[in-house]
Formats: sequence, C-alpha cells, structure tokens
Amino acid sequence: MLWKIKQRQQKWLEQEKGTVLKDWGAKTRIALAFPNRYAVGMSNLGFHYVYEALNRFDGVACERVFYPEPEDMRLIRKTPGSLLSVESQKPLLDFHLVAFSVPYENDYVNVLQMLDMAGIPARGENRTSAHPLVCGGGVALFLNPEPLAPFLDFIFAGEAESLLPDFISFWNEFVHEDIPRPELLSRLGRSISGIYVPSCYRPEYDSDGALKTILPVAGSGVPERVAARRAELDKSEPCRTAILTPNTEFSNVLLLEIGRGCGRGCRFCAAGFVYRPARYHDADRLLSAAEDSRPDTDRIGLVSAAVSDHPAIHHLCDAFIERGNSLSFSSLRADTLTPEMLSALEASDHQAVAIAPEAGSERLRRVINKNLTEEQIYRASEILAQKGILNIKLYFMIGLPTETIEDLQAIVDLAKGIRHHVLAISRGNKRFGNITLSVNSFVPKPFTPFQWVPFAGVRELKDKAKWIQTALRKVPNVRVHFDLPKWAYVQALLARGDRRVSRFLEMVALNGLSWGEAMRDAELNSDFWIMRERGRDEKFPWEVIEHGISRRYLWEELQRAFETKSSPECPRDRNCRRCGVCRPADETGA
Repeated sequence: MLWKIKQRQQKWLEQEKGTVLKDWGAKTRIALAFPNRYAVGMSNLGFHYVYEALNRFDGVACERVFYPEPEDMRLIRKTPGSLLSVESQKPLLDFHLVAFSVPYENDYVNVLQMLDMAGIPARGENRTSAHPLVCGGGVALFLNPEPLAPFLDFIFAGEAESLLPDFISFWNEFVHEDIPRPELLSRLGRSISGIYVPSCYRPEYDSDGALKTILPVAGSGVPERVAARRAELDKSEPCRTAILTPNTEFSNVLLLEIGRGCGRGCRFCAAGFVYRPARYHDADRLLSAAEDSRPDTDRIGLVSAAVSDHPAIHHLCDAFIERGNSLSFSSLRADTLTPEMLSALEASDHQAVAIAPEAGSERLRRVINKNLTEEQIYRASEILAQKGILNIKLYFMIGLPTETIEDLQAIVDLAKGIRHHVLAISRGNKRFGNITLSVNSFVPKPFTPFQWVPFAGVRELKDKAKWIQTALRKVPNVRVHFDLPKWAYVQALLARGDRRVSRFLEMVALNGLSWGEAMRDAELNSDFWIMRERGRDEKFPWEVIEHGISRRYLWEELQRAFETKSSPECPRDRNCRRCGVCRPADETGA
C-alpha cells in the first residue's frame, strides 16, 4: 500500500523545478526533515537554503522528509519504518543523519511522531549505532532548545551559513571512524562553536522547582554556554527558493531574503534580538540571484523582518519592475511606505496588503516599542487606497503587558478609522475593500525584554477576543480572525519551558493524549512555566545558548516598557554598546 505515498511524492517531483537528485553511492546521506506537511515546509525559506547548501558539498546527498499528509497517516502508523524521503523514497533508517528544521514550537510534537513513524527511538539515550544521528536547527531551537533536548543528539545554535561548513568538515573527518556515539557527540560539542550537545549538560533545580543551573557534564570539555553563530551576509549568497513548486502557499514564487534581523527593537519580537545586528545582502547579488531563476518564474517575494529598511530598497524595487518582475513583500511598515515600493505594488497588481500596528493605542505601542503613531497608520491606509489597494490586513496582539480595556477599545477604533479612510477614497471608484483584523495571543519569548512576564491566560484571552468580536460584529467591511488561546498556551509552555517539559511532549506525541489530558495527568503543573512572573535573577533554561545580548539591557528595556518609554532603534554603524551584541571580544559585561 506504500505505492500510494510514493505516487504522491513522484507527482510532487514531476511538478518541481530545481530538485537535486544525487546518486547515493558512498556519500553521506542526510534526511532534511520538516515537521509539518509538504506545502508548509516548501514555503519555508530557511528549509530551502539548508537543502541547497548541503547538496553543494561533495560527498553529501541531502533529501527531504515531511510530516505525512492526512490521508497517508493511518497507513504510515500501521507500517513501522514507512516514513520516506521524497527524492528516492528511502526510509529514514537508511540515512546517516536526520536533521530537523524547526521554525515553530507547535511542531515539536510532530518531531517525535516522525521519529516514531521512522522506527527511531524518540529519546537520544535509547538509540544505538544502528540508528542515524538526529539533530535539529531553526529559530525555535536556538531560542530555547531545552524542551526538545532529550530527543536530539545535537542542535545547531545559530545560522546555517556559518555552521554547515564546519560541521561537514568535522563529519567527513570523524563520523566514519569507529568512535562510540557518546564520545563522537562530546567531541562534536567541544570542537565546533555553535553546536549544542544536550547529553553533555545536566540541569539542576531548586527546591521551589526553578532552574538552578545547567552545566556541562564533568570531563565533557564542552563550553558552559554555547555561542550562537551569526552569518556574514555581505559574504554569503542570498538565501532564496531552491525548488519552485505549485503546491505551496507561495505557488511558483521566488522568495528572496534581502536582509536578516531588525533594529527597531520591538520588545515582543525575538527575531529582533537574536538576529542582531541587522544585516543586509548586497543589492547586486540579490539582482543576480533572482536573474538565475528568471526562466522559471518572474514572480519575486522579498523577505526580511523589515523589508523597507534595506539601504537599497528603492533601487531593488525599480530594478525588478524594469525587468518585468511581479513583486511582493513579506512585511510593510506604515511609517516607511516609499513611492518606489508603492509603484512596485501597483505594477504587480496587488489587491491586498498587510500592516502590523500590533496594539490599538499609542500608549501600548510605546510599551512594546512599536513606534507608530495613529496618524502614520491612517496615512498609510490612505496611500494604499489611492493606489487601488483597498483590502488591508491588520495584525494585532492581545494579552500584552499592561493592556487595559481602553487598549482593546483602541483596536476597535483604529479598525473603524481605517475603514473610514479607505471607504472615503474607494467610493469615488465605486469599489469597496475589506479591513481584516488578524488578532493573535501574545506569547512572551526568550531573549526579549518580556521574557520575565507571564502569559495572560486562556480564559482572559478568550474574554478579550469575545469583547473585540462583539464590538466589531455589526461594522460593515470589517472581518476579524482570532487564533485559539489554548494553542498559544501550548506555545508558551514550549517556548518558556525547561527540559522537564519533554514529558508533556511524550505524552501527547507518543501516548496519544490531548494536551488537556497530558496537563491533567502529568505530575507537573504547566502553569509553573507559563503563568508565573519570573524573578529578576532567575536562571532561564534558554540561557545555555549565548546570543551576546546583555541580560541587564533586556531588564532595563522591561522597566522602560512599564514606564511607557520608547527606546531608539539599533544604529547601523556597529559602534553602539547598548545591548551588548556588537561589544568587542575583549570587553566584558553582564
């Protein structure tokens, strides 16, 4: 019956452009696993980059593996070892290394289930030399690796461009030697900066349950903290779509990363801190990278945490439009809409654009350091409407620190105000657009100023969502979508938990319990990690990874948030010492 799965994968391959098919021979065989379905994984730019980068190494054959499609799940569960790679339809046990690319915490359960489907023991301590090594990378893991730590032999902390060459060099030198697995892993952890080997570290807890320490095992030789590696983008080829396929959200669009990180300093945004300093790809390299894919598509999606902050964004927009490309942007800021970007949107016939006020009131935007005024947001909506873009999506969060009923009312008022501005312009054209609110529950993330604050709670978030829904229910041309607070609660557990949280994952992924059942039956209280305000000096499990950000700076930013004070952007001259990331190696500080 596996022929149905193989047939589906063959159809994917037939529709793809850019797939790498390598003869296995004596090569190192790596299964690059994405813990979600094909359409989701093939929309992830980091996954594309690692696939292409690994296959550029001589002696490496990298193939993709995805979480099964719904219609294949029953068959795969009934047939142990039937989780297959796409390129050659080989089982994972035939590979030397299974490498998970994990961008989202809520996919952690799928990691364990995929190992189980492949016939690989979930916990690293139960694997033998008959099993492939299992590793992981991606932003979720170098924010906080601890909930998945018992299941991964090692973890890439940082960016692939800087880590993969060193890793492949080590692999080629040592992996085929007859070295016991524990020794190989400890050697890996002490040889390559940016690789975290969980089995070489032991957490200890205080009597109140808080983490006391997480230190290297005696004699392992690994560093006390693992320094996350950053890429030098000015020396790297731009990250872009490696395989074009019609079976994704970005159907046959070339996604092109133009920069990484963001210097705006929004206090809720982990990417704005762990990817510091903001870096940008050279404009000429970007144009060249896109030109290489021109025979296959003329649709370009520019990707960055803050697209408009690229120093050459005007030149890029003009150059792509002159070539006849259709352009889209991963993000737009209401205060930096430029004529060049608007012309690109207009020329590309965009009907909808997203803006992220994040909070309804200017007071709360100062708390989160989202420095947008109401006037700027209204002006942006007017400019878009004048260009014929009448459908505007607005991103908001609820459950932010210090949020009040007045802040919720401000979301309602802002949505109504934008509707008024857009309709005033669209009536003359006899066209009417829609305002769509995407309202998400705030989850405090590691390495941000809000890492100390508690999650708002499911009941409170439901009440707030209901209040907004009721207030906007009868407003024409305004739609509201909410996430589910119960899943935000799970995300908070996995984002903020320590190694003990792995027990919840096992109960859900391997024992078939729902999250509610697992939290009821476990001897652990999930609220301990989610609902509790952390003390100023409490040790965090994610601090086993070192991102260079001063803890003192993050605490000071939290105090500024409570005082409703904004902070300046990260300067581009690299001479700043404020957050600690750009501090020279010979300087020290907390």
